[in-house]
Amino acid sequence: MPSNFDGNMPDLSNADEAWYCFQALTKREHIAAELIRAELKLPVFCPRITYDKATKRGKVRFVEALFPGYLFLRGDLREHFRRVSSIQGIRRLVSYGERVPKVPDSFIDELKTRIGDSEIREVETPVVQKGTAVKITSGPFMNWDAVVDGVIPARDRVRLLLDFLGRQLKVEVSAFDIYAESDEPVTRKVWQ
Repeated sequence: MPSNFDGNMPDLSNADEAWYCFQALTKREHIAAELIRAELKLPVFCPRITYDKATKRGKVRFVEALFPGYLFLRGDLREHFRRVSSIQGIRRLVSYGERVPKVPDSFIDELKTRIGDSEIREVETPVVQKGTAVKITSGPFMNWDAVVDGVIPARDRVRLLLDFLGRQLKVEVSAFDIYAESDEPVTRKVWQ
């Protein structure tokens, strides 16, 4: 049994040609996928997203796995299991006890359609305009509803209006800490 395989050996008697899910080292999924492609010549799908995030150093571009710690591989596990399990970065085959679930082709096809051939999907920086109804997603006002009063693009921040103890309170938060269900301004009056 490969040294990086942890747990009991799953039942591979029905693990014919199909898509399977493997657990990989977090933040190293893409490396394991490339090793599988290069060494075993098997189809692998490891979708990732790329986005901008505000940090102490300013705006930084991040690339992360869409499914952190997992990748999908197509093959006959009866033939390839031991070699796949020995690939650097692969932790284990996802199984339920001895049962090994197959990932439906339709699921992988849908993901490929949404992500694209490059396996990397760019997530746009949030864009809101004055009057947009939003929900605050982190910080001391988490889960509060607010209305955008202004946008400060140079700092990736927005000024919001909150109802607080019967009066309107202006707060400034990161544009990444709000969620807007729609990019349309609300029809109700924006407070002055």
